[in-house]
Amino acid sequence: MDLKCQFCGREVRETVHCKKLPDGFQVDYYQVWTGELRPIVMKNQKDEREVLHFFRLDAAHSVAACRECFQKEEVKTELERAFRQLPEVVEEEEEE
Repeated sequence: MDLKCQFCGREVRETVHCKKLPDGFQVDYYQVWTGELRPIVMKNQKDEREVLHFFRLDAAHSVAACRECFQKEEVKTELERAFRQLPEVVEEEEEE
């Protein structure tokens, strides 16, 4: 696994699961996937009267933070923003 913390550059390790650990596991990093989002609008295949709106993740990339960096509030905020930020979608008005 060649994953590094984007904030300090430390190489991170996979999560360890072991009954001897206090919680049964040890997490070394937190990771979110982000990238370019494209709005998709389509009719529901089960009910064509219903229109579905969602986003497709194009050009996905990960953002990882080691557990030490994740303790910093600004790092948590950055990961949350990367995960939740949606592009502004302008609804086009229908022409009559």
